[in-house]
Amino acid sequence: MLPKGFLELARTLIGANTVSSQGTRQAADLLQALWEHAGLPVRRQVVEEVHVNILGGPGFEVTGEGGLLLVTHLDTVPPGPLERWHSDPWMLTERDGFLHGLGVADVKLDALCKAEAARRVQGRRARRPFWLLGTFGEEVGLRGSRHFAGSELFREVSPTQVLCGEPSELHIISAHKGYAVVRCTIRDRKARPVNSEGPGIEQLQFAGKAAHSSTPHLGDNAILKALEWVKTSGSPVLAARGGSGTNVVPASCILEVPAPREKGSPQPAATAFLPQRPPLANLWRALATASALEELWQRTLPGGSDARFDPPGAVGGLNVLESLEAAIAIQLDARLLPGQDPDALIARFTEQAQAWVRELGHGELDLEVSVERNAAGMSLPDDSALVKSVGAVLARHGLDPAPRAKPTSTEAGVFARAGCEAVVIGPGRSTGNAHTPDERIEMAQLEKACDLYESLLVELCACT
Repeated sequence: MLPKGFLELARTLIGANTVSSQGTRQAADLLQALWEHAGLPVRRQVVEEVHVNILGGPGFEVTGEGGLLLVTHLDTVPPGPLERWHSDPWMLTERDGFLHGLGVADVKLDALCKAEAARRVQGRRARRPFWLLGTFGEEVGLRGSRHFAGSELFREVSPTQVLCGEPSELHIISAHKGYAVVRCTIRDRKARPVNSEGPGIEQLQFAGKAAHSSTPHLGDNAILKALEWVKTSGSPVLAARGGSGTNVVPASCILEVPAPREKGSPQPAATAFLPQRPPLANLWRALATASALEELWQRTLPGGSDARFDPPGAVGGLNVLESLEAAIAIQLDARLLPGQDPDALIARFTEQAQAWVRELGHGELDLEVSVERNAAGMSLPDDSALVKSVGAVLARHGLDPAPRAKPTSTEAGVFARAGCEAVVIGPGRSTGNAHTPDERIEMAQLEKACDLYESLLVELCACT
Protein backbone atom coordinates (compact mmCIF):
# COMPACT_ATOMS: atom_id res chain seq x y z
CA MET A 1 0.00 0.00 0.00
CA LEU A 2 1.01 3.62 -0.48
CA PRO A 3 2.45 5.33 2.62
CA LYS A 4 0.04 7.04 4.97
CA GLY A 5 -0.81 10.53 3.76
CA PHE A 6 0.61 9.94 0.27
CA LEU A 7 -2.70 10.35 -1.56
CA GLU A 8 -3.54 13.52 0.36
CA LEU A 9 -0.18 15.03 -0.61
CA ALA A 10 -0.65 13.83 -4.18
CA ARG A 11 -4.07 15.48 -4.34
CA THR A 12 -2.58 18.80 -3.24
CA LEU A 13 0.39 18.54 -5.60
CA ILE A 14 -1.74 17.71 -8.65
CA GLY A 15 -4.16 20.47 -7.66
CA ALA A 16 -1.36 23.03 -7.96
CA ASN A 17 -1.33 24.42 -11.51
CA THR A 18 2.32 24.06 -12.48
CA VAL A 19 1.96 24.40 -16.24
CA SER A 20 5.39 25.74 -17.21
CA SER A 21 4.18 29.31 -17.79
CA GLN A 22 2.56 29.42 -14.33
CA GLY A 23 5.70 28.47 -12.43
CA THR A 24 6.42 25.93 -9.71
CA ARG A 25 6.16 28.01 -6.56
CA GLN A 26 3.09 26.17 -5.20
CA ALA A 27 4.71 22.77 -5.70
CA ALA A 28 8.00 23.99 -4.23
CA ASP A 29 6.19 25.30 -1.14
CA LEU A 30 4.55 21.91 -0.59
CA LEU A 31 7.83 20.03 -0.98
CA GLN A 32 9.69 22.43 1.28
CA ALA A 33 7.20 21.86 4.08
CA LEU A 34 7.39 18.10 3.52
CA TRP A 35 11.20 18.00 3.47
CA GLU A 36 11.59 20.29 6.46
CA HIS A 37 9.11 18.16 8.44
CA ALA A 38 11.43 15.22 7.71
CA GLY A 39 14.38 17.24 9.01
CA LEU A 40 15.99 17.98 5.63
CA PRO A 41 17.68 21.37 5.14
CA VAL A 42 16.29 23.24 2.11
CA ARG A 43 17.61 25.83 -0.36
CA ARG A 44 15.57 27.65 -3.01
CA GLN A 45 16.47 29.26 -6.31
CA VAL A 46 13.83 31.75 -7.48
CA VAL A 47 13.67 33.10 -11.04
CA GLU A 48 11.04 35.67 -12.01
CA GLU A 49 9.19 35.15 -8.70
CA VAL A 50 7.16 32.06 -9.66
CA HIS A 51 9.80 29.81 -11.24
CA VAL A 52 11.41 27.95 -8.35
CA ASN A 53 14.09 25.26 -8.05
CA ILE A 54 14.10 23.64 -4.63
CA LEU A 55 16.99 21.60 -3.24
CA GLY A 56 16.91 19.67 0.01
CA GLY A 57 18.54 16.78 1.77
CA PRO A 58 21.03 15.62 4.34
CA GLY A 59 23.77 16.22 1.80
CA PHE A 60 24.36 19.66 3.32
CA GLU A 61 25.35 17.98 6.58
CA VAL A 62 27.18 14.88 5.29
CA THR A 63 30.78 14.83 4.21
CA GLY A 64 31.94 12.37 1.60
CA GLU A 65 33.17 11.97 -1.92
CA GLY A 66 30.84 12.85 -4.79
CA GLY A 67 27.18 12.96 -3.84
CA LEU A 68 23.96 11.69 -5.43
CA LEU A 69 21.28 14.03 -6.81
CA LEU A 70 17.68 12.84 -7.29
CA VAL A 71 15.88 15.17 -9.71
CA THR A 72 12.17 15.64 -10.46
CA HIS A 73 10.76 18.41 -12.64
CA LEU A 74 7.68 20.01 -11.13
CA ASP A 75 6.20 21.69 -14.21
CA THR A 76 3.78 20.15 -16.71
CA VAL A 77 2.64 20.78 -20.24
CA PRO A 78 -0.78 22.46 -20.66
CA PRO A 79 -3.71 20.02 -20.45
CA GLY A 80 -4.88 20.68 -24.00
CA PRO A 81 -8.61 20.75 -24.81
CA LEU A 82 -10.40 20.16 -21.50
CA GLU A 83 -13.31 18.42 -23.20
CA ARG A 84 -10.96 15.55 -24.07
CA TRP A 85 -10.44 14.78 -20.38
CA HIS A 86 -12.91 12.57 -18.50
CA SER A 87 -12.07 14.36 -15.24
CA ASP A 88 -10.63 17.66 -14.10
CA PRO A 89 -6.89 17.64 -15.02
CA TRP A 90 -6.06 19.39 -11.72
CA MET A 91 -8.11 17.01 -9.56
CA LEU A 92 -6.55 13.69 -8.59
CA THR A 93 -8.98 10.95 -9.62
CA GLU A 94 -8.70 7.28 -8.68
CA ARG A 95 -10.13 4.62 -11.02
CA ASP A 96 -9.42 0.88 -11.10
CA GLY A 97 -6.04 1.07 -9.40
CA PHE A 98 -4.85 4.10 -11.39
CA LEU A 99 -4.51 7.76 -10.49
CA HIS A 100 -5.48 10.28 -13.18
CA GLY A 101 -4.51 13.94 -13.45
CA LEU A 102 -2.11 16.33 -15.15
CA GLY A 103 1.41 15.45 -14.01
CA VAL A 104 0.67 12.18 -12.20
CA ALA A 105 3.15 10.33 -14.44
CA ASP A 106 5.07 13.24 -16.00
CA VAL A 107 6.27 13.63 -13.37
CA LYS A 108 5.15 15.35 -10.15
CA LEU A 109 4.25 12.29 -8.07
CA ASP A 110 7.80 11.00 -8.55
CA ALA A 111 8.87 13.77 -6.14
CA LEU A 112 6.65 12.30 -3.40
CA CYS A 113 8.15 8.83 -3.90
CA LYS A 114 11.65 10.26 -3.47
CA ALA A 115 10.58 12.25 -0.41
CA GLU A 116 9.20 9.05 1.14
CA ALA A 117 12.47 7.23 0.47
CA ALA A 118 14.44 10.08 2.04
CA ARG A 119 12.17 9.95 5.09
CA ARG A 120 12.81 6.23 5.50
CA VAL A 121 16.61 6.61 5.57
CA GLN A 122 16.55 9.70 7.76
CA GLY A 123 18.70 9.15 10.84
CA ARG A 124 20.87 6.51 9.21
CA ARG A 125 24.57 7.15 8.69
CA ALA A 126 25.43 7.88 5.04
CA ARG A 127 28.90 7.61 3.58
CA ARG A 128 27.97 9.77 0.60
CA PRO A 129 25.72 12.84 0.60
CA PHE A 130 22.47 12.98 -1.35
CA TRP A 131 20.01 15.71 -2.27
CA LEU A 132 16.49 15.98 -3.71
CA LEU A 133 15.98 18.58 -6.43
CA GLY A 134 12.67 19.84 -7.81
CA THR A 135 13.05 21.94 -10.97
CA PHE A 136 10.98 24.41 -13.01
CA GLY A 137 10.67 24.78 -16.76
CA GLU A 138 11.69 21.29 -17.89
CA GLU A 139 8.90 21.22 -20.47
CA VAL A 140 10.01 24.53 -22.00
CA GLY A 141 13.70 23.98 -22.62
CA LEU A 142 15.05 22.35 -19.43
CA ARG A 143 15.24 25.85 -17.96
CA GLY A 144 15.38 24.96 -14.28
CA SER A 145 18.03 22.27 -14.57
CA ARG A 146 20.13 24.51 -16.82
CA HIS A 147 19.85 27.31 -14.26
CA PHE A 148 20.84 24.98 -11.42
CA ALA A 149 23.73 23.34 -13.29
CA GLY A 150 25.19 26.78 -14.02
CA SER A 151 24.85 28.05 -10.47
CA GLU A 152 27.15 28.37 -7.50
CA LEU A 153 24.77 26.08 -5.57
CA PHE A 154 25.49 23.25 -8.03
CA ARG A 155 29.22 23.79 -7.62
CA GLU A 156 28.77 23.77 -3.85
CA VAL A 157 27.06 20.37 -3.74
CA SER A 158 29.07 18.96 -6.71
CA PRO A 159 27.10 15.75 -7.31
CA THR A 160 28.84 13.04 -9.31
CA GLN A 161 25.79 10.86 -9.96
CA VAL A 162 22.24 11.89 -10.91
CA LEU A 163 18.92 10.03 -11.05
CA CYS A 164 16.45 11.99 -13.19
CA GLY A 165 12.78 11.24 -12.72
CA GLU A 166 10.77 10.61 -15.88
CA PRO A 167 8.11 7.96 -16.50
CA SER A 168 10.08 4.85 -17.50
CA GLU A 169 8.04 2.11 -15.78
CA LEU A 170 11.04 1.78 -13.41
CA HIS A 171 13.43 0.79 -16.18
CA ILE A 172 16.92 2.32 -16.40
CA ILE A 173 17.18 4.84 -19.23
CA SER A 174 20.87 5.27 -20.02
CA ALA A 175 20.49 7.08 -23.35
CA HIS A 176 18.08 9.64 -24.76
CA LYS A 177 17.65 11.81 -27.79
CA GLY A 178 18.57 15.45 -28.21
CA TYR A 179 15.99 18.17 -28.76
CA ALA A 180 15.93 21.22 -31.00
CA VAL A 181 13.13 23.76 -31.52
CA VAL A 182 13.03 26.70 -33.92
CA ARG A 183 10.42 29.41 -34.28
CA CYS A 184 9.81 30.70 -37.80
CA THR A 185 7.94 33.96 -38.36
CA ILE A 186 6.77 34.49 -41.96
CA ARG A 187 5.62 37.99 -42.80
CA ASP A 188 3.87 38.80 -46.09
CA ARG A 189 4.54 42.48 -46.81
CA LYS A 190 2.16 42.37 -49.79
CA ALA A 191 -0.73 40.62 -48.04
CA ARG A 192 -4.00 42.13 -49.23
CA PRO A 193 -6.80 43.04 -46.80
CA VAL A 194 -9.91 40.86 -47.00
CA ASN A 195 -13.39 42.21 -46.30
CA SER A 196 -15.71 39.98 -44.27
CA GLU A 197 -18.86 42.03 -44.82
CA GLY A 198 -21.98 40.06 -45.60
CA PRO A 199 -22.24 36.58 -44.10
CA GLY A 200 -19.27 37.26 -41.80
CA ILE A 201 -16.54 34.82 -40.83
CA GLU A 202 -16.62 31.05 -40.63
CA GLN A 203 -14.45 29.34 -38.03
CA LEU A 204 -13.15 25.93 -39.05
CA GLN A 205 -11.82 23.47 -36.47
CA PHE A 206 -9.56 20.62 -37.55
CA ALA A 207 -9.23 17.75 -35.07
CA GLY A 208 -6.28 15.47 -34.51
CA LYS A 209 -4.92 13.32 -31.71
CA ALA A 210 -2.44 14.46 -29.07
CA ALA A 211 0.77 12.55 -28.43
CA HIS A 212 4.23 13.31 -27.13
CA SER A 213 6.21 14.86 -29.96
CA SER A 214 8.96 12.25 -29.48
CA THR A 215 6.50 9.69 -30.86
CA PRO A 216 4.62 11.64 -33.55
CA HIS A 217 3.44 8.42 -35.20
CA LEU A 218 1.15 7.90 -32.20
CA GLY A 219 -0.63 11.21 -32.82
CA ASP A 220 -2.54 12.89 -35.62
CA ASN A 221 -1.34 16.43 -36.38
CA ALA A 222 -4.31 18.82 -36.66
CA ILE A 223 -2.13 21.70 -37.92
CA LEU A 224 -1.00 19.70 -40.94
CA LYS A 225 -4.66 18.94 -41.73
CA ALA A 226 -5.48 22.65 -41.58
CA LEU A 227 -2.55 23.59 -43.82
CA GLU A 228 -3.56 20.97 -46.35
CA TRP A 229 -7.06 22.50 -46.42
CA VAL A 230 -5.55 25.95 -46.94
CA LYS A 231 -3.53 24.77 -49.95
CA THR A 232 -6.33 22.79 -51.58
CA SER A 233 -9.04 25.40 -51.08
CA GLY A 234 -7.13 28.54 -52.05
CA SER A 235 -9.44 30.41 -49.65
CA PRO A 236 -8.32 33.66 -48.00
CA VAL A 237 -7.46 33.07 -44.34
CA LEU A 238 -7.95 35.77 -41.71
CA ALA A 239 -6.60 34.03 -38.57
CA ALA A 240 -5.11 30.71 -37.53
CA ARG A 241 -4.04 29.02 -34.32
CA GLY A 242 -3.17 25.50 -33.29
CA GLY A 243 -1.20 23.43 -30.82
CA SER A 244 -0.67 23.62 -27.06
CA GLY A 245 3.10 23.21 -26.89
CA THR A 246 6.14 22.41 -28.99
CA ASN A 247 6.49 18.96 -27.42
CA VAL A 248 2.88 17.89 -28.04
CA VAL A 249 1.41 16.72 -31.35
CA PRO A 250 -1.46 19.21 -31.82
CA ALA A 251 -4.97 17.85 -31.32
CA SER A 252 -6.69 20.97 -32.63
CA CYS A 253 -6.19 23.77 -35.16
CA ILE A 254 -8.59 26.59 -35.97
CA LEU A 255 -8.81 28.70 -39.13
CA GLU A 256 -11.00 31.75 -39.66
CA VAL A 257 -12.07 32.39 -43.26
CA PRO A 258 -14.57 34.66 -45.00
CA ALA A 259 -18.01 33.10 -45.43
CA PRO A 260 -19.08 31.38 -47.54
CA ARG A 261 -15.91 29.28 -47.44
CA GLU A 262 -14.22 27.64 -50.35
CA LYS A 263 -14.18 23.87 -50.73
CA GLY A 264 -11.06 22.09 -49.62
CA SER A 265 -9.74 18.82 -48.26
CA PRO A 266 -9.75 17.47 -45.61
CA GLN A 267 -13.07 18.71 -44.30
CA PRO A 268 -13.06 20.41 -40.87
CA ALA A 269 -14.38 18.53 -37.87
CA ALA A 270 -16.56 21.45 -36.75
CA THR A 271 -17.60 24.91 -37.95
CA ALA A 272 -19.05 28.04 -36.39
CA PHE A 273 -19.98 31.53 -37.60
CA LEU A 274 -18.45 34.72 -36.15
CA PRO A 275 -19.48 38.34 -36.63
CA GLN A 276 -17.85 40.34 -39.42
CA ARG A 277 -14.74 42.36 -38.61
CA PRO A 278 -12.78 45.20 -40.16
CA PRO A 279 -10.69 44.06 -43.15
CA LEU A 280 -7.84 41.74 -42.18
CA ALA A 281 -4.73 40.69 -44.10
CA ASN A 282 -4.97 37.50 -46.16
CA LEU A 283 -2.63 34.97 -44.57
CA TRP A 284 -2.91 32.39 -47.34
CA ARG A 285 0.60 32.86 -48.76
CA ALA A 286 2.23 32.92 -45.31
CA LEU A 287 0.42 29.69 -44.37
CA ALA A 288 1.41 28.00 -47.63
CA THR A 289 5.01 29.03 -46.90
CA ALA A 290 4.72 27.57 -43.39
CA SER A 291 3.64 24.27 -44.92
CA ALA A 292 6.65 24.30 -47.23
CA LEU A 293 8.97 25.05 -44.32
CA GLU A 294 7.59 22.06 -42.43
CA GLU A 295 8.43 19.88 -45.45
CA LEU A 296 11.94 21.39 -45.60
CA TRP A 297 12.42 20.71 -41.89
CA GLN A 298 11.52 17.06 -42.42
CA ARG A 299 13.99 16.78 -45.31
CA THR A 300 16.73 18.45 -43.23
CA LEU A 301 16.51 15.99 -40.34
CA PRO A 302 19.65 13.82 -40.28
CA GLY A 303 19.47 10.18 -41.29
CA GLY A 304 20.65 7.23 -39.28
CA SER A 305 19.10 4.65 -37.02
CA ASP A 306 19.66 3.42 -33.48
CA ALA A 307 17.72 0.29 -32.57
CA ARG A 308 17.73 1.27 -28.89
CA PHE A 309 15.12 3.93 -29.63
CA ASP A 310 11.49 3.79 -30.72
CA PRO A 311 11.22 5.40 -33.20
CA PRO A 312 14.80 4.46 -34.17
CA GLY A 313 15.73 7.66 -36.03
CA ALA A 314 15.40 11.42 -35.81
CA VAL A 315 11.82 12.72 -35.89
CA GLY A 316 10.28 16.18 -35.91
CA GLY A 317 7.15 18.14 -36.57
CA LEU A 318 5.23 21.41 -36.73
CA ASN A 319 3.42 21.54 -33.40
CA VAL A 320 2.47 25.20 -32.80
CA LEU A 321 0.95 27.77 -35.18
CA GLU A 322 -0.34 31.27 -34.50
CA SER A 323 -1.34 34.21 -36.65
CA LEU A 324 0.04 37.71 -36.18
CA GLU A 325 -0.67 40.90 -38.09
CA ALA A 326 0.00 39.96 -41.73
CA ALA A 327 2.24 37.15 -40.47
CA ILE A 328 2.30 33.54 -39.31
CA ALA A 329 4.54 32.07 -36.61
CA ILE A 330 5.25 28.35 -36.34
CA GLN A 331 7.38 26.19 -34.07
CA LEU A 332 9.21 23.15 -35.40
CA ASP A 333 10.81 20.55 -33.16
CA ALA A 334 13.30 17.72 -33.72
CA ARG A 335 14.33 14.70 -31.66
CA LEU A 336 17.89 13.75 -32.58
CA LEU A 337 19.96 10.65 -31.90
CA PRO A 338 22.92 10.90 -29.51
CA GLY A 339 25.84 12.19 -31.52
CA GLN A 340 23.68 14.14 -33.98
CA ASP A 341 24.44 17.85 -33.78
CA PRO A 342 21.44 20.14 -33.18
CA ASP A 343 23.54 23.20 -34.08
CA ALA A 344 24.28 21.71 -37.51
CA LEU A 345 20.60 20.90 -38.11
CA ILE A 346 19.48 24.41 -37.19
CA ALA A 347 22.19 26.10 -39.27
CA ARG A 348 21.46 23.96 -42.35
CA PHE A 349 17.70 24.49 -42.11
CA THR A 350 18.03 28.25 -41.54
CA GLU A 351 20.34 28.71 -44.53
CA GLN A 352 18.11 26.71 -46.88
CA ALA A 353 14.88 28.26 -45.59
CA GLN A 354 16.14 31.83 -45.99
CA ALA A 355 17.38 31.12 -49.53
CA TRP A 356 14.10 29.44 -50.48
CA VAL A 357 11.93 32.29 -49.13
CA ARG A 358 14.10 34.92 -50.85
CA GLU A 359 13.85 33.14 -54.18
CA LEU A 360 10.17 32.23 -54.22
CA GLY A 361 8.88 35.19 -52.23
CA HIS A 362 10.24 37.64 -54.84
CA GLY A 363 11.25 40.02 -52.06
CA GLU A 364 7.72 40.18 -50.65
CA LEU A 365 8.13 37.61 -47.87
CA ASP A 366 10.30 38.03 -44.77
CA LEU A 367 11.47 35.06 -42.69
CA GLU A 368 12.86 35.24 -39.16
CA VAL A 369 14.22 32.07 -37.54
CA SER A 370 14.97 31.96 -33.81
CA VAL A 371 16.27 29.06 -31.71
CA GLU A 372 13.94 28.20 -28.83
CA ARG A 373 15.62 25.02 -27.55
CA ASN A 374 18.88 23.28 -28.26
CA ALA A 375 19.87 20.19 -26.27
CA ALA A 376 22.17 17.38 -27.32
CA GLY A 377 21.44 13.73 -26.64
CA MET A 378 23.00 11.59 -23.91
CA SER A 379 24.38 8.06 -23.78
CA LEU A 380 25.99 6.46 -20.72
CA PRO A 381 27.93 3.18 -21.25
CA ASP A 382 26.33 0.00 -19.91
CA ASP A 383 29.45 -0.74 -17.87
CA SER A 384 29.41 2.62 -16.04
CA ALA A 385 29.35 2.47 -12.26
CA LEU A 386 25.92 4.10 -12.01
CA VAL A 387 24.22 1.83 -14.56
CA LYS A 388 25.67 -1.28 -12.93
CA SER A 389 24.68 -0.19 -9.41
CA VAL A 390 21.12 0.78 -10.35
CA GLY A 391 20.77 -2.45 -12.34
CA ALA A 392 21.82 -4.52 -9.34
CA VAL A 393 19.19 -2.85 -7.15
CA LEU A 394 16.49 -3.38 -9.78
CA ALA A 395 17.39 -7.06 -10.03
CA ARG A 396 17.05 -7.47 -6.25
CA HIS A 397 13.54 -6.00 -6.51
CA GLY A 398 12.63 -8.43 -9.29
CA LEU A 399 12.69 -5.68 -11.92
CA ASP A 400 14.41 -5.68 -15.32
CA PRO A 401 18.00 -4.40 -14.90
CA ALA A 402 18.73 -3.97 -18.61
CA PRO A 403 19.45 -0.34 -19.62
CA ARG A 404 17.20 1.17 -22.27
CA ALA A 405 16.93 4.29 -24.43
CA LYS A 406 14.24 6.99 -24.37
CA PRO A 407 13.12 8.95 -27.46
CA THR A 408 12.65 12.18 -25.50
CA SER A 409 15.13 14.73 -24.18
CA THR A 410 15.51 14.94 -20.40
CA GLU A 411 17.34 16.80 -17.68
CA ALA A 412 19.83 13.92 -17.52
CA GLY A 413 21.50 15.43 -20.60
CA VAL A 414 22.04 18.71 -18.74
CA PHE A 415 23.81 16.98 -15.88
CA ALA A 416 25.77 14.69 -18.18
CA ARG A 417 27.19 17.77 -19.91
CA ALA A 418 28.02 19.16 -16.47
CA GLY A 419 30.26 16.16 -15.83
CA CYS A 420 27.93 13.85 -13.88
CA GLU A 421 27.00 10.24 -14.49
CA ALA A 422 23.26 10.46 -15.12
CA VAL A 423 20.42 8.05 -15.82
CA VAL A 424 16.65 8.39 -16.06
CA ILE A 425 14.31 6.27 -13.96
CA GLY A 426 10.80 6.76 -12.63
CA PRO A 427 7.36 5.23 -12.15
CA GLY A 428 4.64 5.40 -14.79
CA ARG A 429 4.32 4.99 -18.51
CA SER A 430 5.46 7.64 -20.99
CA THR A 431 4.51 6.42 -24.47
CA GLY A 432 0.84 7.04 -25.22
CA ASN A 433 0.31 8.54 -21.77
CA ALA A 434 2.49 11.59 -21.09
CA HIS A 435 1.21 14.80 -22.72
CA THR A 436 -2.18 13.24 -23.45
CA PRO A 437 -5.67 13.64 -21.92
CA ASP A 438 -6.49 11.36 -18.97
CA GLU A 439 -2.80 10.99 -18.04
CA ARG A 440 -2.58 8.13 -15.54
CA ILE A 441 -0.23 6.16 -13.29
CA GLU A 442 -0.68 2.78 -11.66
CA MET A 443 -0.73 3.05 -7.89
CA ALA A 444 1.31 -0.15 -7.65
CA GLN A 445 4.11 1.57 -9.59
CA LEU A 446 4.20 4.37 -7.05
CA GLU A 447 4.45 1.84 -4.21
CA LYS A 448 7.35 0.09 -5.98
CA ALA A 449 9.04 3.43 -6.62
CA CYS A 450 9.06 4.31 -2.90
CA ASP A 451 10.71 0.98 -2.07
CA LEU A 452 13.13 1.18 -5.01
CA TYR A 453 14.32 4.71 -4.22
CA GLU A 454 14.94 3.68 -0.62
CA SER A 455 17.10 0.78 -1.82
CA LEU A 456 18.94 3.05 -4.27
CA LEU A 457 19.81 5.47 -1.46
CA VAL A 458 21.11 2.58 0.61
CA GLU A 459 23.11 1.18 -2.31
CA LEU A 460 24.53 4.42 -3.72
CA CYS A 461 25.04 6.35 -0.49
CA ALA A 462 25.79 3.44 1.89
CA CYS A 463 23.02 4.48 4.29
CA THR A 464 23.29 2.16 7.29
